[in-house]
Amino acid sequence: MADALHDMTNCYDKPVPDGARRIAWQGVSFCVPSNWEMAVYKSLRHGGTRVELEDEYAVRLESEWIRAGRRLKLKRIMKRYETASKPLTLKSEERNDVKELPEGWHATHFIFKESGADQSGEKLEVVQHDLVTAFYLCPKSSIFCFFLLHFMPEDTEDPVSIVQQLAATFQDHAAQSRAPWELFDIAFRLPRELRLEQTQFDIGVKRMVYFWRSRCYSLWHFSCAEMFLKDGVTADVWATGYLNANGGFPGARFEPDGDGGVTWRRRKPFIFGHRTEIAAWCFQYKIGVQHIEETGQLVVWVYQYRRLDDLRLVP
Repeated sequence: MADALHDMTNCYDKPVPDGARRIAWQGVSFCVPSNWEMAVYKSLRHGGTRVELEDEYAVRLESEWIRAGRRLKLKRIMKRYETASKPLTLKSEERNDVKELPEGWHATHFIFKESGADQSGEKLEVVQHDLVTAFYLCPKSSIFCFFLLHFMPEDTEDPVSIVQQLAATFQDHAAQSRAPWELFDIAFRLPRELRLEQTQFDIGVKRMVYFWRSRCYSLWHFSCAEMFLKDGVTADVWATGYLNANGGFPGARFEPDGDGGVTWRRRKPFIFGHRTEIAAWCFQYKIGVQHIEETGQLVVWVYQYRRLDDLRLVP
């Protein structure tokens, strides 16, 4: 049985289609070809989010979404995106509306043709590349999404099928108490109150830092756990060494609790708290360590909090 952090039961309305993978980020999720992965992610003005996905060679999908607010006119925003996308599509040889899309979706398939060298490089041939623009305006006007999908001549995916799949599997998780996060080789859920502030994605380790009213939740997913857990080293011992060497928690000293977990005590120079703890007025820590043998991952999290009732946010 999955732990509470990684339990995705009843999270999604539809399964992942064959040959696809799911991306979940900042309260929305959708499915794309399995070799498309996160490349760019950033926050925009007025609470918007931008995400770009790429395959092994180029950017394949650009997406932005924004949720409704008192001063947010979603239909006006949709018109602005349509106007902004026109320069990309004026030179198209052919344009077709994409059919069989869920309610609230509109997509257009643009076809571009130009002369280029064939595989031998000795002759010219007409090559085709495609562009798909897709808009989603929630029937309740609660969220607006824009997607721009790129298909080059060497790409084998069918543009219409890909955007239909994306729209059919798209889900807004605003009504769920815990929001899913799924990318690379990680998938987990956290309470919606936790706001992502920092990320660090390197080979073998994914670090994500969330905040809620000065409370800080730091989460690490380490790949290839067997590289760390060898020669009798246990997950709690390895995590203790890593956290103490990390330097991100200068006011605390971590140590195994004797029962497979990790506990902490205050470092002697900071009996009354380190300045980072005083600034946040958070002097307590909760630590979690887990070895997921099925995926070969080692998961470590540290929650810096203020009061006991803050622990309700800990998965």
